[in-house]
Amino acid sequence: MIESTQIIAGKNPVIEALQQGTPVEKIYVAHGHQDGKIRQIYKLARRAGIPIVTADQRKLKQLAPRVAHQGVVAIVSPIELLSLESLLEQARKQSSPHFLALLDRIQDPQNLGAIIRSAEVLGAAGLIIPSRDAAPITATVIKTSAGAIFHLPIARVNNLAQAVRQLKEAGYWIYGSQMHAESLLWEVDFRRNCAILIGNEAQGIRPALLNACDVVFSIPQKGKTESLNASVAAGIIFTEFLRQNRSA
Repeated sequence: MIESTQIIAGKNPVIEALQQGTPVEKIYVAHGHQDGKIRQIYKLARRAGIPIVTADQRKLKQLAPRVAHQGVVAIVSPIELLSLESLLEQARKQSSPHFLALLDRIQDPQNLGAIIRSAEVLGAAGLIIPSRDAAPITATVIKTSAGAIFHLPIARVNNLAQAVRQLKEAGYWIYGSQMHAESLLWEVDFRRNCAILIGNEAQGIRPALLNACDVVFSIPQKGKTESLNASVAAGIIFTEFLRQNRSA
């Protein structure tokens, strides 16, 4: 079992990792670095759908404190990330109905870890994360998941909207929550194969993805706090799926 995130630092090591198909999660490049090797890294990363973000020297030093990073640091996934096709192939072996968790821009690693834990405990057939605008899988995510991450198939996709289309073609209904939706969670029928969208901590599900949902609902609230934490909301929704399908 891999217990921590691996770091690759330096231009040549990162290029070699990309060429060999190492499961890189994200690449950080120092502001203003644009030489030939950096351009090669950008080209290889785009081809593999790996996000690159610019960072200051302080961030790079924090990521690789004892390494001559040359302005480039890559985070390597500590687990195997599947393609959507491979995840769907595995999910077909599950009994029906079952659900997949689909995350839209979850950026807090503790939220990601908590959602993974809830998804695995409550019987998800898998989880789908985007390659961009999302927290990478780090040691914090692994720790927060309490080991669940090693038991839950996870796919990474370059385009969530395209993934939603593929899921629909595969027979999944797409469910999403919105604060002011008329239908309440308890009134929704989850007795079918479905993909449950969990939105960004601050902004929720993007409008284009929300419009693509087959079912939109709200979680009933009584208190004065504006909204639930994303991982808490996910746990409530997954539990309702399990409740409705407890005899399946």
